[in-house]
Amino acid sequence: MWRALTVCLVATVVAGCGGHARSLVRSSGDLGKSVRRGDRDRIDEHVLPATRSRIDYAVLLEDASGWGERLGRPTGARPEALLYLANDEVVEAVWTDKGWRFASDPTEYFGQSTPREALRSLVRASREGRWDVMLDLAPRRYRMGLSEQDLTLAWTEGPQAPALNEARDRLAERLAGTIRADAHQAILDLGDGEFARLEREKDRWVVVDF
Repeated sequence: MWRALTVCLVATVVAGCGGHARSLVRSSGDLGKSVRRGDRDRIDEHVLPATRSRIDYAVLLEDASGWGERLGRPTGARPEALLYLANDEVVEAVWTDKGWRFASDPTEYFGQSTPREALRSLVRASREGRWDVMLDLAPRRYRMGLSEQDLTLAWTEGPQAPALNEARDRLAERLAGTIRADAHQAILDLGDGEFARLEREKDRWVVVDF
């Protein structure tokens, strides 16, 4: 449900307000009012049509849930956007008090400065046999005792190779999806109850699971 609400708020800002943070807060306030009133028609006006079937209205509209109050009084807002370039390149941007600013570098082929960059690097490295990069993308606790040869075997000849490649291809199809992140962890919803999970190591992101 939370992912659906996030999508609806971002869609409202992009469609009507150009991404300004104050407009996002107002959109959240309007949605909160609709939730408090139990007005499903008004709630649906804030939600992308393809997302409406995934909202748990029973939970959202419970008197004890507090969703109306929380949505009505957000503690902050950070509008984000994805810029699609040729060759399926995606550049991330965020709205600041000085306007839109790019948050990722499309020229860095195996980047790890953002969660999306790290996931894109995993897809590229696994397809191109860059096991040194794959090793760098693993959390430190996994890297200890793990070698490039281990990764080569696991992805090409080991019994889990088909499952790993299938999971990688599923991830590749969803790289533009909504990523929920804080300062230390990030999650990309892959559908069917599956998630890609990342964590921050100093100034870079590593992939815990996908």
